[in-house]
Amino acid sequence: MKRDIDDELRFHLEMSATDQMAAGMTPAEADRGARRRFGNLQTIREECRSVRGASFGETTLHDLRFGCRMVCKNPGLATVAVLTLALGIGANTAVFSLVNAVMLRPPPFPEHRRLVFLSEKSRHMDDMSIS
Repeated sequence: MKRDIDDELRFHLEMSATDQMAAGMTPAEADRGARRRFGNLQTIREECRSVRGASFGETTLHDLRFGCRMVCKNPGLATVAVLTLALGIGANTAVFSLVNAVMLRPPPFPEHRRLVFLSEKSRHMDDMSIS
């Protein structure tokens, strides 16, 4: 893809320089004028790549390199971020395990729908459990 973009940019520069030489400029002046008129080639390359869309693997590789550079640059922040994520994931797992065991799955014994709760009331206490 890079080669295609470079070939296309080179073609446009050559066409612009040819037009300017036909208008009476020297080859060096025409080349300089074409480059000035065309603008910054690196910026145009980046715009062409973004319009065409870079491949997933290429952007992933760039992101991984950038991430590694940032971890090396500031390891303390990376450590805090990783520990925060680990704590959040662990807490989420613990809460889901509890909800799953108590609310989502039926109790692990037969005829669990026939369970009852017995209590007794007295004048001094509202709920007293019966052993």
